[in-house]
Amino acid sequence: MSVYLIRHGIAQNFADTDFERELTTEGRIKLRDTFEVFADEIGKIKIKVYSSPLIRAVQTAEILCDFLNCEFEISDWLGYESYVDRVRKLKEDKDINYILVGHEPNISDCIYRITGKVEIISRGSIHIIKNAEIK
Repeated sequence: MSVYLIRHGIAQNFADTDFERELTTEGRIKLRDTFEVFADEIGKIKIKVYSSPLIRAVQTAEILCDFLNCEFEISDWLGYESYVDRVRKLKEDKDINYILVGHEPNISDCIYRITGKVEIISRGSIHIIKNAEIK
């Protein structure tokens, strides 16, 4: 089991609310390029995809799932809470890999608190936490 943490793609700088910020055209293009390679790399593994409810994350998950030929579920906690405890609970299901589409600083905080690694989390980047790293 692995957990893939994906930061949403490049989004508008401004909208009426932070919740409503959408992906830019550049963001969509870069995500398609990234996800095309990612889909080939992970093949046909069993996955569950969860997305933050914020528009830019949902749009990122939609593009991802087009390449993976799967559905995703919106999870409120990916928008507003720390991911650490949730990722630790996912470890219990060793037969499924999880993809979580979310935001900064939640992703870097989760990686650091679980693995001790400091990683730069660019928009549209993919980061893997393997089961053995989850304590």
